[in-house]
Amino acid sequence: MRNPLFRSLSLALVAVAVTPTVFKQPRADAPADPGPVRVNQIGYATGADKIATVVATATAPLKWQLTDGKGLTVASGTTSVVGSDKASGDHVHRADFSRATGQGVHRLTVAGVGTSVPFTVTGEPLYPDLGREAMQYFYFHRMGTPVEAEYLQSAAHAHAALHPGDKSVPCYKNWCDKDSRSGADGKSDKVSQEQRLNVAGSWADAGDFGIYPVNHAISAWVLLNLYERLPQAYADGSLSVPERANGLPDLLDEVAYGSRFMSGMLPKTGPASHKVHNHAWSAFPVKDIAAENALPRSAMPPSTNATYAVARTNAQLSRVLRKFDAEKASGLWTSAQDAWKRAEAHPDVDYPEAGDGTDAEGGGDYPDTQNSDDRYAAAAELYLTAEQRADGSAEGYRTAVTGSPHYGEIGAFDWGRVAAAGSLSLLTVPNSLPPADLSRMRESLRTVADSFVATQRSEGYPALISGATAYPWGSNSAVVNRMMLLGTAYDLTHDRGHLRAMHRAMDYLLGTNAMGISYVTGYGAHRETDLHDRLAWGQYPATPYPSGWLSGGPNSADISDPVTPAGRPAAKSYAGPGTAPSAWSSKENTINWNAPLVWVATYLKSTAPDLTSR
Repeated sequence: MRNPLFRSLSLALVAVAVTPTVFKQPRADAPADPGPVRVNQIGYATGADKIATVVATATAPLKWQLTDGKGLTVASGTTSVVGSDKASGDHVHRADFSRATGQGVHRLTVAGVGTSVPFTVTGEPLYPDLGREAMQYFYFHRMGTPVEAEYLQSAAHAHAALHPGDKSVPCYKNWCDKDSRSGADGKSDKVSQEQRLNVAGSWADAGDFGIYPVNHAISAWVLLNLYERLPQAYADGSLSVPERANGLPDLLDEVAYGSRFMSGMLPKTGPASHKVHNHAWSAFPVKDIAAENALPRSAMPPSTNATYAVARTNAQLSRVLRKFDAEKASGLWTSAQDAWKRAEAHPDVDYPEAGDGTDAEGGGDYPDTQNSDDRYAAAAELYLTAEQRADGSAEGYRTAVTGSPHYGEIGAFDWGRVAAAGSLSLLTVPNSLPPADLSRMRESLRTVADSFVATQRSEGYPALISGATAYPWGSNSAVVNRMMLLGTAYDLTHDRGHLRAMHRAMDYLLGTNAMGISYVTGYGAHRETDLHDRLAWGQYPATPYPSGWLSGGPNSADISDPVTPAGRPAAKSYAGPGTAPSAWSSKENTINWNAPLVWVATYLKSTAPDLTSR
């Protein structure tokens, strides 16, 4: 979400789970330079690739030693020289100690260079709490309800409801009334009163507290895809949420709450509102919630993409809720079909860039002029749900799927490129598509996963994105999204190379990177401790951030803040410690970045037994 000055971030203070979190590292600010021997600061699975990146100017291999908790050498070898790493500008070596499978705490020392932080080698899950903590992020994002101390990691993070008035918001400059008044002949009909939308029940997308169907849709899809792959991951009572012990898996409770607003984005007629937000940017930092709630707020004009987003989210949510709450599922299904029909009737309503007077400036735009991928992703969800329900509309949605130019498309995805989400759902949920088509999709997924592995191997640090080009806004989200594709590929192909690459990508996020820090709060000796968050920073500067927040990461493509350094190599375009209030270009965190963190952390925990030995 971007305004002329900045892209504001996700409001996020996270709830604690039923079981208390055990913090394995002290809560201290990370020093600027953690040292040149870069490792996963938490550790490695016994059967995973264990490769450190060593920053050293030497052009010849260097000797390394791996020591255990008693200081005894358990493995040794020499580094391989990688040379200049384009993404970071560093001259690097690799120290591969994969053959060392002895469990316990270790350190890696490279002769003449330095020693790593301590890390663990284990046959147990490395991050047993991370998926749950990352999932709890969404509780504090809830809009329209008080966020209560009993569900939080820190009671100090409790706060009053944000924007409870969302149950009745006007349409900016009465756009939806104008649409409602226009009949088929283009003439006006009388409308008795100004139309208002009920968009209560949502997650704040980012620090401006706006709600955006297109970004919500990809976030909800990631979490629901996790449920459809691992339905037991977050069962009823497993998360600290108000709805626990209601017979519904807690993951679905959270997504159902955050998605309530989606149906309300549909006016009486026509396509859905593209977004709801304040008329002016929120104060920064926000210290007075009552003042924030008093700001004028409206539903902005519509878009086709937002309408398809409503359709696909409600269709998927209807599908997973059906066995738990048939009545709610039916209501969602009706709304999904309604949204689909509206989008089909208005196939090219693109949201304009801000500044043309059609909307207020207090929120981001999420502009997207390609609608065909949104249509395909929505058709996939509607088809799968219709087939599950034995609904007569299934054949029409199936035709929309198979006739799409995106049919079977697999590749990198984000909020604006969603075709892969549709294809991954088709590979997740049983359906009657031709087996040969599904086989081609699986093969395409394997090819894409292999390309990510190749990219990772070519980089000095184990990122899944190439350093040959600029790192985008939210580069870490690109990494976790690609990790999802690797995990799905492993599910379908059982190629352990894909699973090992996932672990290597987690190494990148947790310390084996050009900044030498863990980009996940609460994890690692040298970890991120301040992220750009309007409410959290303003209200609680002395209270540590909860565990499980993913920082946006280096961004050399679009720097608009005063502290993210420009003119540096891509992987080093990241603001330093204590800069978060002004570091929106690199230290932002959002719902669509934490959702895939939930997915990958949960998946790595579920597959931990697969890498307990070589």
